[in-house]
Amino acid sequence: MNDLSPVLNGKEKKLVQVIQKTSPLLIAFSGGLDSTYLLHISTNVLGYENVLAVTACAPFFTTLETQNIEPVIKRLNVRHCFFDHQAMSLEVFTQNPPDRCYHCKKLIFLSIRQIANEQGFQHIAHGANTDDLNVYRPGTKAAKEYHVISPMVEAQLSRNDIQQLAKYHELCNWNLPSMACLATRIPYYSEITLEKLSMIDQAEKILYQSGFPGARVRWIDWTAKIEIPKDQLASFFHKQRHDEIIHQFRDIGFLETSVDPDGYRSGFDDARYQHDDMSDKKDE
Repeated sequence: MNDLSPVLNGKEKKLVQVIQKTSPLLIAFSGGLDSTYLLHISTNVLGYENVLAVTACAPFFTTLETQNIEPVIKRLNVRHCFFDHQAMSLEVFTQNPPDRCYHCKKLIFLSIRQIANEQGFQHIAHGANTDDLNVYRPGTKAAKEYHVISPMVEAQLSRNDIQQLAKYHELCNWNLPSMACLATRIPYYSEITLEKLSMIDQAEKILYQSGFPGARVRWIDWTAKIEIPKDQLASFFHKQRHDEIIHQFRDIGFLETSVDPDGYRSGFDDARYQHDDMSDKKDE
């Protein structure tokens, strides 16, 4: 395996320095790459007894991400617990306003803060990185309100940096594509329901299993709007594969399926269709 570049090595050393000041540490763990890397480094730095991973359970977290939780926890040999996240019981969440993510994360961090207090953990961290500073992330406000720290932001680590470091450390999910809450696939002011979330989750799993990791499926009036990385578009439009996927989407419940010719662009989960929907509402 290649050695780390001086830049990456320096950033990881900075991350270690930040984490050394946070014992004991509770980590909000989603099962994704970012929180996995943070958990790995934190456990190595602080030790098994001084780190606890906590995961929220809710129907708007993708199957592709949550299925990695137990294997990662077992591989890293860390302390871990789940808790039920009740955002679907909040009208301010299910009505899907632009600050939906704030209310969701506020409830998550409130629950995590309670667990931290009960377990005697002073510090709480989550897996935000510098890429999150450049996109719409209302949940960041909730993290600050509950004094949740972002060690990887302090260490100036980007998503690409984390992926390279995770590969270097041979983490089992180093090549897992970036995931986001399934609620981000539904336009603002369109009600969030269990049925919609299930349809989106099933559709994205079909795309993943068909060889399109990182694809997104937007739910827009019972139409599936597929976003696939541009370098995968040609493969998707291979007739047999395309027809099979469209047929499977119909079985899920989508009436129509379309593909965005611009492909998927990271950071647009809470921007393109959701902000377009806001504009439509203002005109009505």
